[in-house]
Amino acid sequence: MKSTTIVLAVIAVILVVIAAAYASMYYSATAKYSSELAAKNSEIGSLSSELTGYMQSGALAAAMSHWNDIAIEDTGLIAQGYAPNAVLKWVGGPLSGTYTGTSQIESVWTKFTNLYETVYWYTIVPPTVTQVNSTYYVVSAPVQFFVAPASDPENLFVLNVTETLGLTATAGAPSGFSIAQEVWSVKPVPLTAVIAGYPGQDVLVSDQVLANAYSHWNNIAIENTDLIMQEYSPGAQLVWLGGPLNGTYEGTSQINATWTKFSDMYEYVVWYAEEPPSVTVSGTTATASAQLQFIVFPFSTAANPTPHALLLNVNDTLTYQFSSGSWTLVHETWKVSPAPISSAAPGYSAPAYSG
Repeated sequence: MKSTTIVLAVIAVILVVIAAAYASMYYSATAKYSSELAAKNSEIGSLSSELTGYMQSGALAAAMSHWNDIAIEDTGLIAQGYAPNAVLKWVGGPLSGTYTGTSQIESVWTKFTNLYETVYWYTIVPPTVTQVNSTYYVVSAPVQFFVAPASDPENLFVLNVTETLGLTATAGAPSGFSIAQEVWSVKPVPLTAVIAGYPGQDVLVSDQVLANAYSHWNNIAIENTDLIMQEYSPGAQLVWLGGPLNGTYEGTSQINATWTKFSDMYEYVVWYAEEPPSVTVSGTTATASAQLQFIVFPFSTAANPTPHALLLNVNDTLTYQFSSGSWTLVHETWKVSPAPISSAAPGYSAPAYSG
C-alpha cells in the first residue's frame, strides 16, 4: 500500500512537471506569436501608410494633369479625366453654371478653349490633398491661369481660380483617378493686380502701336520703300490728300508706287511730330495720329536746277489691325500741305541749293 502511494506521488510530480513544461512552452509560443503578430500589424500599418501616400500622390498627379490639360486646351484630354456622371460647378464669368456628365462638361471646356488662344498656369501655394475614404480624395488649390483672349490677344490677364476636385480611384482611368466633383470658382483680374509695378496691358499695347507709327514716319524720312512697305497689310489703303500725289491707293502695289514717287522727289528728308502723337486702342484695332512737319530738299530738275527746301505740314492718321501676333497698317490718311519754311520759322529764308 505504501509503495502504491509513493508511485502515485511520483506520477503526480511527473505530471506537474510536464504540465509546467507545457505551460512554459505555451506561454513562450504565445509571446513569440504575439511578437510576430505585432510585427505583422506594424508592417501592415506601414504598408497602409505607404498606400495612402501613393494614393494621395496619385490624386495630386491627376489634379495637376487636369490643370495642365486645360492649359494645353485639348478638350479630349480634359474630358477623359472625368467620371461618366461627373458634376462640374462653374462659378463666375460667362460660363457660370452646373454641368453634369462628360458631354456637358466637354462642351463647356470647348467654349473655354475657344475664348483663349494662350493659357499658362501655376498654383499660388502647393495644393492640399484630403483623404475622405479609401478611394475618394479631395484636392484643392488656388490656381492662376495667365490667358490671352482669342478676340483680343494683346489684352493679357489672369484668371484667379479657387479649384476643388473630388477624385475617385478608378481602375482603367488614364491617371488612376476620375474626377467625380469639381468646383471651379473663377475671377478675372488684370496683370497689374498680380505683378507689382506692371504698367498694364493697355499701356504696353499703346506703346507698341506708337513705336510702329514712329517707325513708319522715320522710314519715310529714310526714304527706304522696302522698310515703308513692310508695315502695310496686303489689302491696305492709302488716302493721300493734297500735293502732286493726291489720290486713293489700294493694295501694296499702288502704295509702293506712290511712296517710290515721293522718295524720287526729295533728296533729303527730316521730320518731327509737333506734339506727342495720340493712340487709341479698341480690341484688335488701333489708331495713331499726329501733326507732323517734314522738311524736304527736292532733287534739282531741268526746270528747277536750284531748288529750295520746303516744309510739308502733314496730318497723318494710321489705322492698325492686330493679326498673327503683330499690328499691321491697314489704312492711312496722309493729308499734306506744302509751305515755305518761313511759315514755321519766321524770318528764315531757305537758301537755294544745287540738288
